[in-house]
Amino acid sequence: MKQDSIQRPLLEVSNLTLKHRATSGATTILRDVSMKLHRGEILGLIGESGAGKSTLGNAILGLLTPEFERTAGTILFNGQALESMDERQWDAIRGRRISAVFQDHTASLDPLMTIGAQLEETIRATDGNVSAHQARARAFDLLVRVGIPNPHERYASFPHQFSGGQRQRVVIAIALAGTPQIIVADEPTSALDATVQKQILRLLRELVDETGVSVILVTHDMGVVAEITDKVVVMKRGEVVEADTTSTILDDPRKGYTRRLLAAVPRLRVRSCEQSDNRSSTDREMGSDAEAPILIVQGVTKTFSGQGFPWFRKHTRKLALRNVSVRLARGAITGIVGESGSGKSTVGRIIAGLETAGEGTLDIDGTSYDISLPGQRSGLLGRVQMIFQDPAVSLNPRMSVAETLQESVRFGSRRPLGARPDVATMMERLGLAQSLLARYPHQLSGGQKQRVCIARALLAGPQIIVADEPTSALDVSVQAEIAKLLKEMVTEQAVSMLFISHDLALVQELCSSVYIFKEGVVEDAGSSEFIFSRSRNSYTRSLIDARPRRFTY
Repeated sequence: MKQDSIQRPLLEVSNLTLKHRATSGATTILRDVSMKLHRGEILGLIGESGAGKSTLGNAILGLLTPEFERTAGTILFNGQALESMDERQWDAIRGRRISAVFQDHTASLDPLMTIGAQLEETIRATDGNVSAHQARARAFDLLVRVGIPNPHERYASFPHQFSGGQRQRVVIAIALAGTPQIIVADEPTSALDATVQKQILRLLRELVDETGVSVILVTHDMGVVAEITDKVVVMKRGEVVEADTTSTILDDPRKGYTRRLLAAVPRLRVRSCEQSDNRSSTDREMGSDAEAPILIVQGVTKTFSGQGFPWFRKHTRKLALRNVSVRLARGAITGIVGESGSGKSTVGRIIAGLETAGEGTLDIDGTSYDISLPGQRSGLLGRVQMIFQDPAVSLNPRMSVAETLQESVRFGSRRPLGARPDVATMMERLGLAQSLLARYPHQLSGGQKQRVCIARALLAGPQIIVADEPTSALDVSVQAEIAKLLKEMVTEQAVSMLFISHDLALVQELCSSVYIFKEGVVEDAGSSEFIFSRSRNSYTRSLIDARPRRFTY
């Protein structure tokens, strides 16, 4: 960290209070918030959903909507009050001296423009004196700096032709285009797997050390905080709970709220690979249950074709899965782990009947299903239910909670109506108040929405649930609650579960067996104990090693 103790802060927020005005009245979103950011420093903003982290970030960026009103306090950037600036003055700062990196890299990039064109456009917008030739040269330099392989070849590529980690690198390059003094990064790694996340964090640290840029990192991921930040501000319900150096916050937090956040972080338990023994053939068994697995997937191959003219589709075909086989024991939770693009979500969607496959077989409880047929024609719909990563996108915004759950009861297929738990009982079991039945998705918190999605899946009476990253969009304390709930529901509701995730600690906590996917194939598989303690597979070890050391033991 490059900081002079007597140096004036680059950014100083003092006693900031913000209210959000709506027809129902005014709500205080931030209350008396203060913080300081120095040059060459990475400051973490942490707290649960609704703490006001993103609102504070948007206030610093000047992106608050007119419904927000500042009732007290100030934000000083290089000694200048941001709230007193007009739009012309903001144009000279936003994107040039203060830039942003957002969570959703797909929404940050124009799908119809090449990444080279987007970089050039940003460079020329932030510096009107740059020629086209100079903008192109600087764009190449930025791609090299953020670690895009073969930048001269990828310059003319479109966003969809990059992996998730590469797209986030491009977004960081765009943020650097105006040579900013501050980057506000709002959950920039939460949608990325562990190895790509580690690469992005290392990149941010290197950029800070090389250029002296300062970073405000908004996150709910304690591993990210431990890995990269110099200081931490802990927020709760719009207020600062405590602020200190990262080591002090993590090692000796003063407040009970901070201690609870840290206690909720799942720890990965590993044993050195050198201590492994020769019992791998036994340890690789996916469970000791005498009865046949409820799910057997064998030899599944899936190829995605490009879109557009036939000649274009022919040259853009991608093999997503190659000869994949998976087994799920009755009443068990089996984990599927892998980096972005490894095929783990694709196999989950095939099992749920949401995707077709070119080759392979799928049996559930002794019955075979034709996975070359879509949806209802395959017979899978109803027998398998999915819980998706983003609960907000998973729920129909025009349907109340009651309508959503009653629809699931009507169309579920495994159990007779009289044998299924009713909506009220399920709501109570999942910790949802009956008053929420009349609400719509936008009126629920993230944790409440995901509980509704779990209730919807269970009320349909499935034999199998495919949970695809069901906790990654949630803060750490809610994540722990949802994980505990899923484990209990598998036992109580007599269902089996495939749990797809890039969070190794969570997989270890929930799953009795694990499959490791890499580039569309099963790279490694075995009992949870084998995978995390004794597997010698180099790829498996690289995933484990990418986990922040502070939360591994």
